[in-house]
Amino acid sequence: MILQIEHNSPVPIYEQLVTEFERLIESGALLENDGLPSIRQLASQLDVAINTVARSYQELERKGLIISNGRKGTFVRKTGRSPAEARDFKTTILEMIKQGLDRKEIEQVFNNSLNQIFN
Repeated sequence: MILQIEHNSPVPIYEQLVTEFERLIESGALLENDGLPSIRQLASQLDVAINTVARSYQELERKGLIISNGRKGTFVRKTGRSPAEARDFKTTILEMIKQGLDRKEIEQVFNNSLNQIFN
């Protein structure tokens, strides 16, 4: 796992770390249940403050990309869909709006589709 951060960048290091982990997860370089380095280990490797790495891990956990299991470690969480899939879904909804459907009608189409799949 190669993380690229720039110590002289105007972008805070914790944000760079979040972006790098998102990139690695989205690209498939990090997969579900892959372990991440401990906060101390990564801080030491990157020569950054422990709080910086902790803050990036907290943000990644808030976004649902990783999960912390205490002393067992921190792992990539199973993601329900990729950002590209979320954009595709949003595009579909916007197309439905352009076709004149309102929120209630879109929800009905969505619920009908779910019922066809799961029932």
